[in-house]
Amino acid sequence: MLKLPSIFSSGALFQQNTTLTLPGHTDAGTFVKAELRDDSGHMYSCAHADASADGTFSLPLRCPPASLHSWTITVTAGEDIAILHDILFGEIWLASGQSNMELSGGTQPDADTFYSSLGNRQIRVYHVYNVEGDSSGLFPYEPSDAAEGRWFSVTDRESFNYVSAAGIAFSRDIHQWLKASGDEIPVGFVNASWGGTGIRSWIPRTAMDRAGALLPRLQELGLYPDAEKWNSFGHNNAQQPTCQYNWKIHGLVGLKFRGILWYQGEYECWDEPHWRIYKDCLYLFYDTYRELFAADSHFPMFCVLLYPFPVTEGDCYLGYVNQNFIDAAAERPEAFHVVPINDLPPVWNFTDNHPIHPTHKFEVGRRLARMAEAVVYGKHGQKNPAVLDGYQVCDNRILLHFSVPGQAGLPDESSGIRIGDEIQPYSTGRKKPIGLYICGASGTYVPAECEIISPDTIALSHPGIARPVHAAYGYNSMETGCNLWAGDFPVAFFRTDSKKWDSANADGLITIECKPWCDPTRMRIWTDDSRAGCPQMFDTFYRPVWKPCAGCEVVHDNAFTLDNGSIRIALSATEYTPAVSSSVIGAYVEAHPYNRLDLQKYTSLHLRMMNSDHAQLSVILTYREQDGVQPVRTITAEKSKDLHHSWAEYTVSLDGIPEGEILRMEFRAAVQNTYYQFVNLEGFTLMPR
Repeated sequence: MLKLPSIFSSGALFQQNTTLTLPGHTDAGTFVKAELRDDSGHMYSCAHADASADGTFSLPLRCPPASLHSWTITVTAGEDIAILHDILFGEIWLASGQSNMELSGGTQPDADTFYSSLGNRQIRVYHVYNVEGDSSGLFPYEPSDAAEGRWFSVTDRESFNYVSAAGIAFSRDIHQWLKASGDEIPVGFVNASWGGTGIRSWIPRTAMDRAGALLPRLQELGLYPDAEKWNSFGHNNAQQPTCQYNWKIHGLVGLKFRGILWYQGEYECWDEPHWRIYKDCLYLFYDTYRELFAADSHFPMFCVLLYPFPVTEGDCYLGYVNQNFIDAAAERPEAFHVVPINDLPPVWNFTDNHPIHPTHKFEVGRRLARMAEAVVYGKHGQKNPAVLDGYQVCDNRILLHFSVPGQAGLPDESSGIRIGDEIQPYSTGRKKPIGLYICGASGTYVPAECEIISPDTIALSHPGIARPVHAAYGYNSMETGCNLWAGDFPVAFFRTDSKKWDSANADGLITIECKPWCDPTRMRIWTDDSRAGCPQMFDTFYRPVWKPCAGCEVVHDNAFTLDNGSIRIALSATEYTPAVSSSVIGAYVEAHPYNRLDLQKYTSLHLRMMNSDHAQLSVILTYREQDGVQPVRTITAEKSKDLHHSWAEYTVSLDGIPEGEILRMEFRAAVQNTYYQFVNLEGFTLMPR
């Protein structure tokens, strides 16, 4: 009986100007023939062979150049016949990874508008179905071509709702660019992705066996398939080493792809040994897929950098996973390209979610397409984001030099370093950088002040660091809105710390604690309640940065500010009466995992306060209870300098505060002899030890 893998079916799109190897099964020894004919019946290519002893066969068909003409493939095996109608040849990509690649068009807030923009474009998608039972289903231990799937056109709205949004947006923009360049040709992708899967699940065992020094490391970490334990992991069956290759990829063998779109790595953020070998696994993955699927000698792999990914209160190695991608693009620029997305605002369109899934997949697809147009299709543009090219310490500043895009390799105003402006909706003053940190000899990283020196150089400083040692960008797992740009893309994440880390080196880690309360423009924060025993591990959502004390209110204020805005603390409307000339008002910030109040690392806190002529400021620290006692420490803020319009600078000494976990920091103001029962706070600056 003649049987072809599911992807070899009517309505398919195959890569132009390549050889399509048609595999299948029939009775042993049967003569098998395949013919490719155009819509007028003219035969373009053919192949034939006798089926092997196990009934398998493989027939190579020469593929024509891309066009909108429909083709037919006829396969005969004895008396059996299979006819594949409506075959197109054009540009096809492999889109793979975990849930962010899997996230579908129907989840996007602008799905209707985007779908209407597709029109009747010749875009085709093949979606590989999951095993029966999904993540707890039974996966084949050996590579299999039994996976089902189907081809569809983008005119099918129901299917559009359930397939990769990033892949659809990528295909639309590639089709649009090719058409604008005079090439009206079909474009599409194969969607082979599965949420929560590590890179090891997408690598075949045969590749692992020839991985050299990586193989014993995979075996040591349990990342090599174990036949005795196979399919014994319940809902984690989908994460078994090699299982995704065995099910979703092996059935694609015989196709050729223009390249790979890869959106994966969140799984490796869980565990340090996994990210330490990620680059080696990435190289093994690429080399294997290049051998199997490359349409020609140029086979690019476009990797989306990971969005901030808090999971629990433990360490999250997001920055190091991202660094693997960036290093791969630097070491093998002919193969790897990276697409940053951390500037995108954290917006979601569904409830079963956590910040690992930003609902911006159409924009991710657009960026993938923009880079692919430059790398593959001849459009002038960037082939990678700007990357750190070197640094030097000059007195109290650290100068960072970047390789940035520009005419004839020279940076210009349009392509040089800049601070993005689309992610600070409350700001009225100067643009402020997000995600840039520096440290001194103590190794405590603090938010940096940034000055753009030239199109390819910036200077970072901090008033509490006399001589910087290192800088980092985008390494904080809770940081969204990273806004350092150059040309068409955000700057790639970096750190200047030169300590290397690999599978054998336990050094080279850095720690950056986000301090959102230091920036009055940030009124909300990701928090993780898992520490409090919350049954939902991923209860990681927005909550207020600042909370009012009883009888008070707190709000961001653009009216009274010397900078980009301030925090206004006042008596609530129900409590305020003009007859009252004195009151105590306050607001506080709480500690959360990834946003700890680790004030013992700092010598002092500096800030500015308005209404200083009539208010006395103090800071109250509340510690975690021990032996039935919850310690509290009160520190009086000392006025260090009068400014203008009732503003003054204050210093809060942090010397001598006891060790222990600080749960809450309250700013309390005693306001006297004025009808204005409020204060405004801004300019928060921590001075590291």
